[in-house]
Amino acid sequence: MSYGAITRATVAHDYHDQAMDALKQFKEISLANGSQGVRQGRIMTGSNIGRMAMIQQFDDMAQIDTTLEALNGSAIAKQTRESGKFKLYGRGIVKNLLNFGSHGAAESKYIVLTIGTADDPAVDTISKFADVLTSNGAVSGRYGTFVLGDRADGKTHLFGSSYPTLGAVQSAYDAAADSGIAAELYKLVSVEKRQVIRLFN
Repeated sequence: MSYGAITRATVAHDYHDQAMDALKQFKEISLANGSQGVRQGRIMTGSNIGRMAMIQQFDDMAQIDTTLEALNGSAIAKQTRESGKFKLYGRGIVKNLLNFGSHGAAESKYIVLTIGTADDPAVDTISKFADVLTSNGAVSGRYGTFVLGDRADGKTHLFGSSYPTLGAVQSAYDAAADSGIAAELYKLVSVEKRQVIRLFN
C-alpha cells in the first residue's frame, strides 16, 4: 500500500521567482528523506486558480513523517514562512488503491485531479476507466481515498491522471464518454470537482 500527500500554497505575485526556487529545494529535500516521487505545479482551474500544489508519493506513513520533519526544519521552509508571501493553506493524505500507466514524469505536462464521493471506492470500475484513459492519451495516474485532512470522511476519493497536452486530456475523456465507462462510473461516484494542474519542469 502506498500514500500520496497533496499540499497547496498561495504565493504573492512579487514572490514568484523565489517560490519556484523554494519548490525546487522542497522537492530535493523530499526525495532525500523518503518521498518516492514529487510533482509540482500551478492550479489552472477552479476556485484555487493560480495557487501552487505539490504532490508527493510515499511507500508508507513513516516516510511521510520523516519527510515532513525534514521539510519543516529546513532553512528554505523558514525563509518562506518569514517572507509572509508563501503560505501553505491545505494538505490531504490519500491511501492509494490503484496505480496505473507508465509513470513517465518526463512526458507529463498536466495532471487532472478529480474528487468524488462514494460509499464504496468502486476500484474495479475505476480500473476500467483508467484503462480507457491510458489507451487514449493519459500517461499515468493514481486513485485512492483520503485518510487524513479535511476530506478524510471515509467516502471521499481522489483520482489523478497525467497527460502530455490538454488535447490528450480531451481525447482521453471523449473516449471514456464514448465507451460508456464514464456513464457507468458516474452511477457509482458523485463527482464534486475536477481541476487541472500545469506541472513545472
